[in-house]
Amino acid sequence: EYMTDDADVILVGMGTISLPIKVAIREMRAKGRKVGLVRLRWFRPFPTEKLVAALSKASALGIIDRDYSFGSPFGSGVVANEIRAALYNADRRPPLLSFICGLGGREVTLEDVYKATDLCYAAAKAGKSDPKTHWLGVRE
Repeated sequence: EYMTDDADVILVGMGTISLPIKVAIREMRAKGRKVGLVRLRWFRPFPTEKLVAALSKASALGIIDRDYSFGSPFGSGVVANEIRAALYNADRRPPLLSFICGLGGREVTLEDVYKATDLCYAAAKAGKSDPKTHWLGVRE
């Protein structure tokens, strides 16, 4: 966990994607935004209990994947699918947004992280998840 103690928005990533997220978090914190990061260190066995404890306290979650899970019910990445399942029986389920970026070796930019965070704050304000998966850093 990185700066999650008082975080309104918690971003979740796995592997090298956490590096630009940490830089963006430091910059957003300097501007007064309470954002944190939970970085998965392994995928199996999936750390369900630890994630539920760490993520349930947030106002909104942003799951940032570097992959696309073909056939997934939400068209999201594998980490987002697993976290949705992990939170299913949790007493508190914050709004969850799924993001895919960094595909094909593309760089994950600070702007991508800022955009994801802005959307998470909007979901927290609305009090509901967005079933759409947001693709960042690709041509539209």
